[in-house]
Amino acid sequence: MFGIPQDSDLLTAFLPGGDSATSKPLSPNGGTKRCDVIVDGDLAVRQIQTWWSGGESASNVAAAYDKMDDSRVTDDGRFLYSGTGAVGKTATSCKSSDRPDQSLYAVVQVFAPGRSDSDAMKKLIAAYTKALEDSNECR
Repeated sequence: MFGIPQDSDLLTAFLPGGDSATSKPLSPNGGTKRCDVIVDGDLAVRQIQTWWSGGESASNVAAAYDKMDDSRVTDDGRFLYSGTGAVGKTATSCKSSDRPDQSLYAVVQVFAPGRSDSDAMKKLIAAYTKALEDSNECR
């Protein structure tokens, strides 16, 4: 997604079977990029990278997105995850000169029916957030 390398095995747990899968990157506004994974014409997974006020918690950001029901927060408060959605706050070292007072957050939403796995989601959001931290987005 937008040049962010990811382990496709982590995403596979949330994809339904099908004949064709495509990805559709979008930039709905200046601080958000998203990539929709579409299987047989239906939205299966959405991955988002979004800049928010630096003081926001993962819980506050999650409130703006669907698929976060019955979520848990990690002990350090950087990650919120459920079986069908998650938010990860990048490390404080992740900065952008264009947004000096903001932090970058990773968001995952699963829309495929019957695809819910909180343990797999916890691994996916941690890996996605780390990939963002290691990307050019955080420079």
